[in-house]
Amino acid sequence: MRCWLVGCGFLALYTAAACAVDASAQVPMAVVTRIERVPLEQLPATARLPLQGTAVVTTPLPGVVLAVLAREGDTVKRGQVLATVQSREAMTLGAELAAAQGAYRVASAQAERDRQLLSEGIVPQARVQASDASRDAAAARLRELDAARRWAPAAPGGMGVYELRAPADGRIVERSLQPGSTADALAKAFVLVSAERVMLEVRVPASVAGEVRRGQDVQTRDGARARVTESAGVLDPASQTVLIRAEGEAAGLLPGAQTHVTLWLPAPPEVVSVPLAALQGEEGGERVYVRRGASFQAVKVSTLARDGDTRRLVRGGLKPGEQVATGALDALQAGAAAEGR
Repeated sequence: MRCWLVGCGFLALYTAAACAVDASAQVPMAVVTRIERVPLEQLPATARLPLQGTAVVTTPLPGVVLAVLAREGDTVKRGQVLATVQSREAMTLGAELAAAQGAYRVASAQAERDRQLLSEGIVPQARVQASDASRDAAAARLRELDAARRWAPAAPGGMGVYELRAPADGRIVERSLQPGSTADALAKAFVLVSAERVMLEVRVPASVAGEVRRGQDVQTRDGARARVTESAGVLDPASQTVLIRAEGEAAGLLPGAQTHVTLWLPAPPEVVSVPLAALQGEEGGERVYVRRGASFQAVKVSTLARDGDTRRLVRGGLKPGEQVATGALDALQAGAAAEGR
């Protein structure tokens, strides 16, 4: 009687295992899919001013700041006056420009007259060459002063006062001037960003630095997207990371802000995507059940990253197009254990 009961128990277990493994029609399944890229998550990043679309306004002439007409955060238009500066050099610039215009007219007229005299055989060729050189020198001086005037346009109603104007449409992100302060020549006055963009400086592990290419996608934890624009080849010995840069949407990030980003890299051929429901076991000992013929076979895999909320990227003995079980995993495990006996 006792032997009969034991035999019946083994028979029931074998029958259950066979039903679990062979009754594939009753097991929900999903297809293993191939992927093109894998995410490298939680990379530390620092927001910087973007190279594209950033403009620096400098003070062309030294002087005293009379008025600051724009603040950090203001949106300005091209040509809008940002500040006024009074300068001793600006006081003499107008007179020097007028003198240069007169000198150029005289030199140009003299060069023309000498050419006429040369054609009549009155003056030698050397005199014409000298007058042409004088005219060219006067023209160069005039261009220099004219450029200085355009660079430091005179403010209306002020003696020696010039204006600082916005070189493009944009938003002021930095202001260095204060009313009453002195400004050196070529000192930084304002920094403008022409669009809501930011540059991200990202540290990537040295082990994957060779896979980084320009144009690859980067995404912040807030959902802002950028593309890799630079990839340095210098390894930081302390962190064993390589610096890369990406430019894209600011999405509220201010220069200097710390954040974390995801970098998308090309996927190795052995990495595939499976449903989260297909995974069984703890991290480091996970498995999926692949349909092979009329039964299911347990295949060990390792999870690499998320693929949305319902799928995971795994590496193992799986091929795109294979079917994996997404339900009845405990029964399939029991069936596999029974077959192992």
